[in-house]
Amino acid sequence: MDQNTLQAVLREAMREAMREAVAEFLQMLLHLDREAFLQERGGCKNGYYSRKLETTFGQVEVAIPRDREGRYYPSFLQPYARRLVDVGGQPKAMFWWRWPFTRLGLVSARRPR
Repeated sequence: MDQNTLQAVLREAMREAMREAVAEFLQMLLHLDREAFLQERGGCKNGYYSRKLETTFGQVEVAIPRDREGRYYPSFLQPYARRLVDVGGQPKAMFWWRWPFTRLGLVSARRPR
């Protein structure tokens, strides 16, 4: 394997790892946002629906939580939005340090298969 091929493979692996980290981070934010909404306003959980979002790191698929009464919508997303313009540097930092995923136990350290 030559140097250019190796760099291309590593670059693609890093891109994929970043997309996965962003998806996990967004999923954690969505869960915490719905929990805060339900504590403040009451109501019941009612599953999720799938949504693909374009981020600065590529397209990610997340499960958007909902409530039984249909009043909840994520506070950091625009209705019907498919493009999340900037998720900031936080997911990148969290990916590199693995801070919330393993230390706080918000997301398991091992990925489900």
